[in-house]
Amino acid sequence: MRRQCLTLSLLALFAHPALAADTAKGDLRTVKACLAKAGDDPASCIGVVANPCEETPDGQTTPGIDECLGREQAAWDVILNENYKASLADAKDLDKRLKDEQGTEPSAAAALLKAQRAWLAYRDAECDRIFEINKEGTIRTNAASACQNDLTANRAIALRPDQM
Repeated sequence: MRRQCLTLSLLALFAHPALAADTAKGDLRTVKACLAKAGDDPASCIGVVANPCEETPDGQTTPGIDECLGREQAAWDVILNENYKASLADAKDLDKRLKDEQGTEPSAAAALLKAQRAWLAYRDAECDRIFEINKEGTIRTNAASACQNDLTANRAIALRPDQM
């Protein structure tokens, strides 16, 4: 019964577009604020949304943990996309500069695109693997959700413009 109430509560919250958008914006602000203060340790921001969420009564159930991790992963995914676009722009600028200065064929942007596609395939396959090895228990979804969040956050950090 409690699980049904939680599921219905989460559905009600996220079924309303304005509430879902407000939650997503707040989560994104939380992660970005943490990153702004993290200095040389941006990985310390992994869990900044999910951990407090999991401490709430609704966040202590299997579906609640998945929801908390999913909320944080959505924020990291936005940051990942922003950082990828900035890195791609930098790579295109490098390609142009090297072509103009040295006559070399552009390859930095193509290499980044190839790497990002490979990383996406890796993330999905690795998290599927984590799900499969935990298939005997209810923790399988939590393990896969944590995998998605952690790998997405780490890739977003790796693609930060100041890291290139």
